[in-house]
Amino acid sequence: MMNMNHFLRKKLDGSILILLLSVVLFSWTHFSEESEPSEEFQLSSQWTVSEGESLWTIASMASKEMELTIEEAILWIQKENELNNVAIYPGQTLKVPTEMKGVATE
Repeated sequence: MMNMNHFLRKKLDGSILILLLSVVLFSWTHFSEESEPSEEFQLSSQWTVSEGESLWTIASMASKEMELTIEEAILWIQKENELNNVAIYPGQTLKVPTEMKGVATE
């Protein structure tokens, strides 16, 4: 009887350990996938601002190429270019998100 008790306790302790590890791994992968698009690995290209362009128009063009909303593209451009607001000027060079061409993606 004592050996059976010891055997069951050992199996139960191992099962609890596996269950806890599964929960931790699931949580880690689940929450790591919910990062902002701006934190994902995205390529950037240089964009020179022309007369009459706004951050909204540039982000609008970039968002069509990427799977981003215009608002997400604006935030990405502001973060990557260390812009404190949406004011830009002609001749200014900005990093904008771009898609990797010629390479298979998921």
